[in-house]
Amino acid sequence: MTYYYLACFVYSIAMSSITWRRNGGEGGLGITPGLDTLAISMICWALAPVDLFIRTIRVIKEAEEHRIRVRSTYQ
Repeated sequence: MTYYYLACFVYSIAMSSITWRRNGGEGGLGITPGLDTLAISMICWALAPVDLFIRTIRVIKEAEEHRIRVRSTYQ
């Protein structure tokens, strides 16, 4: 259970920092990185699996759209 929490925490912090840099300083909650980290530390066990699921669905959807575009280009 401890390893699961640590893995979720590390994943959530990494994704939060990527989002923070991409958005030019605005974090997930839009306040500060410290408050984001505090919120993440409390609910990371639920955030990481949901985020991975949503990202997987998004990648599959984009791949399917790309496949359809490529197929329609060659026809």
